[in-house]
Amino acid sequence: MAGDKPTVEERYRYLVERLREYNHHYYDLDSPLVDDATYDMLMRELIEIEQRHPGLKVADSPSERVGGFVSKAFSSVPHDPPMLSLSNVYDNNELMEFHNRCVKNLGSYDIQYNMELKYDGLAVEVVYEKGMMVQGSTRGNGHEGEDVTANLATIGSIPLKVTGNEAPEYLSVRGEVFMKISEFERLNAMREEKGEQPFANPRNAAAGSLRQIDPAVTEERDLAVVFYGRGTITGGEALSGQNELISTLAGMGFPVSEHTGNGTIQDVSDFYTGWLENRYTLDYDIDGIVIKVDSLSSQKKLGTTSKAPRWATSWKFPAKEAITVLNSVDYQVGRTGIVTPVANLTPINIGGVVVQRATLHNFSEVSRLGVTLGSRVKVIRAGDVIPKVVDVVGHDEHGGGPVAVPEQCPSCGTKLRREDVYLRCVNPSCEAKTLENLKFFVSKDGMDIEFFGPELIQRLYRKGTLKTIADFYRLTKDDLLAVERMGDRIGDKISESISERRRVPLSQFIKSLGIRNVGGHIARIIAGSVRTLERLFDISKDDLMEIHEVGPGVAASVHDFFHDDITVSMVREMLEAGVVVEREEGGAVAHKEIAGRTFVFTGALENFDRKRAQALVEQYGGRAALSVSKNTDYVVAGEASGSKLRKARDLGLRVLTEKEFIELVEHGKD
Repeated sequence: MAGDKPTVEERYRYLVERLREYNHHYYDLDSPLVDDATYDMLMRELIEIEQRHPGLKVADSPSERVGGFVSKAFSSVPHDPPMLSLSNVYDNNELMEFHNRCVKNLGSYDIQYNMELKYDGLAVEVVYEKGMMVQGSTRGNGHEGEDVTANLATIGSIPLKVTGNEAPEYLSVRGEVFMKISEFERLNAMREEKGEQPFANPRNAAAGSLRQIDPAVTEERDLAVVFYGRGTITGGEALSGQNELISTLAGMGFPVSEHTGNGTIQDVSDFYTGWLENRYTLDYDIDGIVIKVDSLSSQKKLGTTSKAPRWATSWKFPAKEAITVLNSVDYQVGRTGIVTPVANLTPINIGGVVVQRATLHNFSEVSRLGVTLGSRVKVIRAGDVIPKVVDVVGHDEHGGGPVAVPEQCPSCGTKLRREDVYLRCVNPSCEAKTLENLKFFVSKDGMDIEFFGPELIQRLYRKGTLKTIADFYRLTKDDLLAVERMGDRIGDKISESISERRRVPLSQFIKSLGIRNVGGHIARIIAGSVRTLERLFDISKDDLMEIHEVGPGVAASVHDFFHDDITVSMVREMLEAGVVVEREEGGAVAHKEIAGRTFVFTGALENFDRKRAQALVEQYGGRAALSVSKNTDYVVAGEASGSKLRKARDLGLRVLTEKEFIELVEHGKD
């Protein structure tokens, strides 16, 4: 070994050992040690070493294995032909390499592909003789699986008898058992109530549910399944393509994917892009798409390797979660003084973004998860959401010690106050709070003053030019040009943006002040009631609580802000600097069906985007909430509605279609 760097042989043996361990935990124990992206990266490295150094390859290499072991708790079932796994591609270049291999081996550029969603579940095979279900099994190691016939029979969507005119004499169909996100959330809530360990994710929950010794346990859990392939078929009509196979399976009564496609290699790219953007609208997890040469005769000509078909591949999505190591914890002070623990992580790529920091929510959550320094943690990043730690999957064998809970503000040193699960700095002069309030004021959620980045605000603060939000309206172009690397043109743009925000409606002004417990919706409610800024300077807490939706906490926060000498002086300074707070006109329009009621929108709407629908509710005096609770009055469900719809039904809430919502709006207008 040269220094600390392992030889190729040592690295190869390490990869073999790790991948065997990861396979065992994933397939056999339903308890993964690493995320899919990390596993795929190590597997690709193993395969590359085997290609460069074929003499190192061991006979039972993980690169040649399909799935896991067959548990001794179940009888074994042979698969004929074997249930192979799929090769993976990760970008358009690798997709084109797959396409070019197909073109070369088929001698034709005119290839039609079938496209399916790649469900994140457990592969199964179900066998029918003379139309009757006789056996069901897991994929196991690909050559033989576990007999779970009784368990599969409890899944209501799997037909016990094939429908249609003429069932084949012998038919084996292959598909994926999975658990919907809504069912996963219900099951975990039930397990937590019983003091049982919750499942890590829907895939593990599905696998654990299907591989139960007692079928009654499986039956209690609402498993779903889709079928997309075949094994051996004796008798029946001959099929020509994958697309025809899916249609035939559906005609026989088998559940198949609602979302498929058929077309050229360019259509494959469009299908992938569409579902990459819209996968979060589904009530189940997918981790990519599956691409298959449509023609069954072409599939036969292309053949298979010992592990995977040459006529199919999966195009994996970038990871939305990953497992990495928590190295240390910082303490971040927010604009309201809440101190949040932030994890410093070993850098990991999640969805194409390198993540090094993630929120730990609060110190009660740190305790609940059992987070310690050196923990191996699961981090998620969905859409544009800030990365967050959601689970602990292991600990450093040497132990890194507990996460310390601070007693003093990390910025100003003031003793922290505990409020429920939070720790809060109550010092009004805390520098960290001041900076966060300055950043919020110019953000899109505040006054929406453009071209003010966090670094510029910090530099102006350090110079003493920017101390309170009132100072934004006293900034001159010379003040801006005095900042290092500030150009004349950007200085003009910032000055113009400030000028454009000197005249604002009362609701936006209230929202921008960053008053504790007051977001955009409550700001509009209060502004629509009081109408003028001056009214806020003399309104009582009791008067505020007379306003619909304003409770004691909001009333106290608003009253205290507009009766505190420091904050009142700051608002007066803004007015003296030329800010004009316009009277709030109109307020909410009277509407007998919407006023005072809470709406939640879920799924894809045809006539509105989500923000427009929410704005319409608020225009008529209602509240547009983001999550379903017992206090929700209506849930408006569009296409591809997910767990919110399931929760609404569980709570017995009224669910409206988009058409019914439009009728409700029109019917209740005065």
